Amino acid sequence: MQSLILALCGMLLLGSTVAFLLYVSLLSIMTVVLIVVAVMFMFLFGVYVERQRRRVSEIPSETTLPQMQ
Repeated sequence: MQSLILALCGMLLLGSTVAFLLYVSLLSIMTVVLIVVAVMFMFLFGVYVERQRRRVSEIPSETTLPQMQ
């Protein structure tokens, strides 16, 4: 009896999932997934660029720069 209830619960979960995917367009779900992946990629790319950035040891002053006329 317990395995029958477990099987029915599994079928109910599977049926609910299929009904949800039919009700909500697959295109809209993929659009949201693509946007989230793009945001994650941009964040990781920003972290990578920040780690590769060279630090400026000092600010150039007027004495070290050539005179501009």
